[in-house]
Amino acid sequence: MSETAKIGKKAQIVIPKSIRKRVNITEGDKVFIDVINNTIVITPVPKDISELSGIARGLYKEDYIAEERDDWD
Repeated sequence: MSETAKIGKKAQIVIPKSIRKRVNITEGDKVFIDVINNTIVITPVPKDISELSGIARGLYKEDYIAEERDDWD
């Protein structure tokens, strides 16, 4: 879902309401702002540590840790 926004005074941008609702951000929340390959990426800062649960799920194959431990011997 794409939306457009206009750059205002002091280079400020208003994130459209539909996007704010979708990612659950409200006034006062913090966001990370990155530039990746000339694209601006805005990511909400997690409000609670529990939001990070499972963030790396699927990054490694299922038996990765067991195989690494076997290599220690």
